[in-house]
Amino acid sequence: MTTYSTSRPRDWNPLAASDPVPGDAEEIRDEVTHMKNVASTLRDQASNLRKIKEDDELKGKYAGKLRDESEVLEKHLREVASRYERVHVHLSNWANDLVYYQGEADKVLANAKKEQEAIEAEKSQKKEDSSEDKSEDDPLQKFRKQLDSITSDRNDRAEHYAKKIREEIDDIIEDSLWDDIKGWIHDNIEKIKWVLDALGWAASLLGTLAPFLAFIPIIGPFIGAIALGISIFIAASRFVLFLAGEASLTEVMMDCVGLVAFAAGARMLSKIKLTSRAVKTASQAQRTTRLKAALQANRAARNEITRVMATTSDDGLRNFARDTMNRMRKEMSRNAGRVSDEAPVTPSHLERMGFGDAEARSVIESIRRNTETFPDAASAAAKSETYYKVAVGAAATGAAADVTDKALGESPVFPDKPFNQWYEDFKGETGKLPEDTHW
Repeated sequence: MTTYSTSRPRDWNPLAASDPVPGDAEEIRDEVTHMKNVASTLRDQASNLRKIKEDDELKGKYAGKLRDESEVLEKHLREVASRYERVHVHLSNWANDLVYYQGEADKVLANAKKEQEAIEAEKSQKKEDSSEDKSEDDPLQKFRKQLDSITSDRNDRAEHYAKKIREEIDDIIEDSLWDDIKGWIHDNIEKIKWVLDALGWAASLLGTLAPFLAFIPIIGPFIGAIALGISIFIAASRFVLFLAGEASLTEVMMDCVGLVAFAAGARMLSKIKLTSRAVKTASQAQRTTRLKAALQANRAARNEITRVMATTSDDGLRNFARDTMNRMRKEMSRNAGRVSDEAPVTPSHLERMGFGDAEARSVIESIRRNTETFPDAASAAAKSETYYKVAVGAAATGAAADVTDKALGESPVFPDKPFNQWYEDFKGETGKLPEDTHW
């Protein structure tokens, strides 16, 4: 076997900006060793199953079923072992070819560097002559052509082995739909993460704008709905990545914090509105009771005024009696109290930033006014302030989590953005499923 150091030249000047023949042969060989071990283990287990099938000592109700099942499983294990054995041969050959092409490329680079040094030395010895005819020829052109040829040959061999491996795994063993999905996710994980990161920034921007545009009947709620829809899509997508082993449970939870906060806030707002309706019902009942008591207390006076209005022929006295009756009614209505609807409030700066809810505060204000006017409704309003505090706390928690994640986390969309490596490692690895094998 050809020995090879995994150390590759980093500086490919003057021929290329980066390694034109990348790859790690030792890593491929490690995978080959792993595949050989897996194949050997599978065949050992298949042999054990064959012994179960051929064991005549097995008796009882389940003996026949056990023999049948062991025979099927043994067959499947041997099929999988065979796939591993066929594939690792091509991987081994590819590792050897990769070593060869990398060695050839390294030789071309070394020769080009020597040529470049010689050219630079020759230039430094010559005096500058402005009338000298300067050649446009590239003195390193032959080395570039050699490197291009090596790169082309390497790519052809890579495609050859990739085709061979695809043919080997296209056998009687069928991957499930989920296996295909996991493979697609693994092959496109960088693009998927970029898209989810871009959607995350978009959701944050729209979520910030929504409170400022809430006063617009259609646009404000529409923007908020879009931000919510994007957040739900991101959380669902991240959960699929988690199941595929490409994301951690911590990342899923971070995506869900905003949704949980929104759900909690919406739930609390719903509770506040239910409380408001209960308070209004209790307030209306107490107002009705007060009106009945006032009517009962003023019955004699009202009856007398009604008699005067019905019997007198003096228009002045009749008008006076009518005005007196109206004043009594207004006085009774005023003394009975007025049931307040939602009190309009001006959104605060914090509420415009998403920390709080002007609508909820308006409902709270109407509850406060009604309970001050109608003490019997106070019991129905007991938890309204708690509901509002929970709603505000949920909004603050969601916003704080989003700001923290955006500030400390790495961003594929903005690769130059500073980030905290410890936070990124913690978020990316805590609660991550074991790595799976993808083809």
